[in-house]
Amino acid sequence: MQNIQNSKLPALYLRLAIGSAYLWEVADRLGILGAHGRPHVGWGDWAHFLAYAQLVMRFLPAGLVPVLAVVATIGEALFGLLILIGLFTRFAAIGSGILSFCFAVAMAISFGIDSPLGYSVFTLSAASLLLATLPQYDWSLDSFFERNKLNRRLIKSSLVIILLPSLAIVANGQPAHIHSTSAAGKITEQYLLQQFLNENGITYKEVQIEVVTFPPGSTSPAHRHPCPTFGYVLEGEIESVFEGKYHLYKMGDAFYEKTNGLHSVTRNKDPKIAARLLVFFINQPQKPNSIRVK
Repeated sequence: MQNIQNSKLPALYLRLAIGSAYLWEVADRLGILGAHGRPHVGWGDWAHFLAYAQLVMRFLPAGLVPVLAVVATIGEALFGLLILIGLFTRFAAIGSGILSFCFAVAMAISFGIDSPLGYSVFTLSAASLLLATLPQYDWSLDSFFERNKLNRRLIKSSLVIILLPSLAIVANGQPAHIHSTSAAGKITEQYLLQQFLNENGITYKEVQIEVVTFPPGSTSPAHRHPCPTFGYVLEGEIESVFEGKYHLYKMGDAFYEKTNGLHSVTRNKDPKIAARLLVFFINQPQKPNSIRVK
């Protein structure tokens, strides 16, 4: 009995930590926390998250990655919500442990074992499985329904009715959003490499390489890069006003931009031909590479 009493607060702490972490990440990739490049925002939209998922699961067929990204997001949202409110907690904790272990293995394969260890993904998996072994969950809906002897089958049916529409929106809505963004001629980013560096002379840095495509006539909002930035023009021409100075970069040109310099203008003025930039960022892990200027 004493062991059960002693597990009440740790169980609640585990539920709050695991559940809120999942829901925060889901809100980030759906754009609820703000646009990409804003403070405290990692992805900011589905497109940036999908680009990251392509890197994490690059050992899988490319066509499979968007499907798995949707499935993972549904799992994170479902397990996070159930763990947070304490409904079917044991089932959700086991699912969370398996899902986060799959994340950790994928990160280890693509980026090396230091990546899931550094971001505590194995720790999340272990904490979830530990939560699943606890004898009871006080201050939860499970405990409330158990005390009031409510019909669990009715609860499950109600939960399915509530969740199915929202899961359908996630599964069907996000790919459509990506397609509409591309069809509208928006500037797009394709991530090629994300590598953590912690070596002699280069400590706790992350190099990110991406291809930025400017459709004909497109203009990027004013922004800053809070890290050293290198660029190489793969195709077309790019007009840039950086720190008040005008530049015209043509195919084959390379350039460097200092930290936090203001891009008041970045555009492809050609009405017919797209322009593509190969961009290198050297930043701290999980920090935004671009910040919009209002």
